[in-house]
Amino acid sequence: FSATASLGVIHKGHIKESRSILSTYLPSGGGARGSPYSEGGALYAMGIIHANHFDLETKNYLLEQLHNAQSTEVLSHGACLGLGLVCMATADETIYEELKQTLYTDTAVAGEAAAYGIGLVMVGSASEKVIGELIAYAHDTQHEKIIRGCALALAMTMFRREEEAESLIQQMILDKDPIIRYGACWTIALAYVGTSQNAAIKRLLHISVSDVQDDVRRAAVMSLGFVMCNAPDALPGVVKLLSESYNPHV
Repeated sequence: FSATASLGVIHKGHIKESRSILSTYLPSGGGARGSPYSEGGALYAMGIIHANHFDLETKNYLLEQLHNAQSTEVLSHGACLGLGLVCMATADETIYEELKQTLYTDTAVAGEAAAYGIGLVMVGSASEKVIGELIAYAHDTQHEKIIRGCALALAMTMFRREEEAESLIQQMILDKDPIIRYGACWTIALAYVGTSQNAAIKRLLHISVSDVQDDVRRAAVMSLGFVMCNAPDALPGVVKLLSESYNPHV
């Protein structure tokens, strides 16, 4: 899967030739099927090539593949990620509904990718409806992968929204599920990316020493890098004490 998807990274931006480059790996209409992993990876690669270059034909092609892939989780996974990348930041309602259908099938692999796809499509939209549905579903499902997908999708919807993200961050930080608290760290990271905002830094430092779950603490420390990415000189001073921590995750 990753090997085929990496072709997308190599050929990123070759919009015109995307079909021909990936033709040997993409799912074929005929009876002979390749490995679902390489086919799913090719759909993801297609998204990577078209990331940030919205293209109707590719969108429709990936949608069609998503519909055809109902039974194969790995294919759905690739198609969801591909769709998310092609329609990145378009806040396209129809795509959102399609991805939501896949998310609600409650299969771990496809559902995780559908959540990431929703996050990519809705990047920076701060849509109340999307946020409400993602939080509700993260609480309903039993799959950790899907919860993590929803948590990171929530973070993406708040990209660069700064203060607007506060109520969501507060709600996520107080959640009893550590994966949602992990998402809260990334929500702070993406909402305040490159702002070096003091309140955000304080909050992350507090989480990095006080949370009971190692993953959440690690995410908090990594998020510091995002928030302070415009002030590289100031960062070592902030993380100096953390680097002496006895916790390997921190």
